[in-house]
Amino acid sequence: MDPRLIYLFVFAVLFLLAVFFQKKYCFICDATNVVHPKPYSYARLQLVWWTFIVFASFISIALASGQIPTLDYSTLKLLGIGILTTATARIIDISDDASASAAGAAATANLSKNLPSQGFWLDILSDKNGISIHRLQAFVFNLVFGVWFIYRSVVNIGPVNTKSDPLTVINKVIPVITDPNLILLGLSAGAYAALKSTENK
Repeated sequence: MDPRLIYLFVFAVLFLLAVFFQKKYCFICDATNVVHPKPYSYARLQLVWWTFIVFASFISIALASGQIPTLDYSTLKLLGIGILTTATARIIDISDDASASAAGAAATANLSKNLPSQGFWLDILSDKNGISIHRLQAFVFNLVFGVWFIYRSVVNIGPVNTKSDPLTVINKVIPVITDPNLILLGLSAGAYAALKSTENK
């Protein structure tokens, strides 16, 4: 089978799996006291986005070549940015929870994460005061780099087969994101985390 078809099949399966997890467990929603509808979390979405994109490439290469690719450090840094963003956002939520609990039930109910969902796009791109430029910037950067990552993976996986050399072919399929671009993504994530800490103030 054409490795590109394998990639598209794997990507489609992972996408459907993500949809299933969201429907069943709401795994890109905030940890919240709201029963339904729970608000979506930008930090969790970013982590899921990059995890599934990297998984799609990794699994496709393994299926097409029978070999396990060695991930470039840039890919590990990329996943690290997503993990740190999610962890930081969770720590901020826990801190806000503690402060609000001390202030009373009304303060807890008024936390951003405890407000009912306004729909996917508004939850991801806005705080209680409307669309936030830092959230929009981070979302756009991650979307653009993610789409580019998928495109390059599809193009690069074309010649892969069971006889492909790991150094010259297999390990070159997953695209490398340069350090300046990783810094750009890191700065966007940092701005999101820093300003998230003010959203409930």
